[in-house]
Amino acid sequence: MTRKKLKDWVIPTLGIIVLIGALILYYILGRVLNYDLVPEDTYVTDALIDNTIEVQQEIESSISKPYNSQDVKISKYFYLEEDEESKQQQSLIRYENIYMPNTGILYSSSKEFDIISILDGKVTSVKEDEILGNIIEIEHSNNIVSIYQSIKDVQVKIGDQVKQGDVIAKSGSNKLENEQDNCLHFELYKDGTLINPEELYND
Repeated sequence: MTRKKLKDWVIPTLGIIVLIGALILYYILGRVLNYDLVPEDTYVTDALIDNTIEVQQEIESSISKPYNSQDVKISKYFYLEEDEESKQQQSLIRYENIYMPNTGILYSSSKEFDIISILDGKVTSVKEDEILGNIIEIEHSNNIVSIYQSIKDVQVKIGDQVKQGDVIAKSGSNKLENEQDNCLHFELYKDGTLINPEELYND
């Protein structure tokens, strides 16, 4: 009885077929495993959103306005892309004929007013800017940072611990919007992101 010799191309072909089969099996298993994980991923995302809402509600229930005068008015609003065009025009700041979106709220009054800390916190910066005037930065809990610009008679220094409602300065001036006096440009950050303070005050 004679033995038949396999042709040279049979073994490489079988190897390729096995490799292709393994790749197909790997693809199918990958699809199945990814499908099973989708509900779990969705749950994690929902939890993060819920936590953000809780922190937002906590801020809303505690933050105070950065002034204590009834005569203070808003001169320039916080710029939002979703606002109507008329509101956006009221949210632009002009300096040397250049218009810029307002990153905070510009408050003003016909007379001088006190600037107060919106929450308990620590003073992390006190400096003077050529355009914005004196600036105070305070760090609070929950990764909140408040910045008070265009002020004078600064009454705090770096490292000071302040309480909510403490007077930290007086209204001042800046070189924006025709160098108006008795104003405060106020910015608020949460987790490094600018937010609209007017939506959070505890009136």
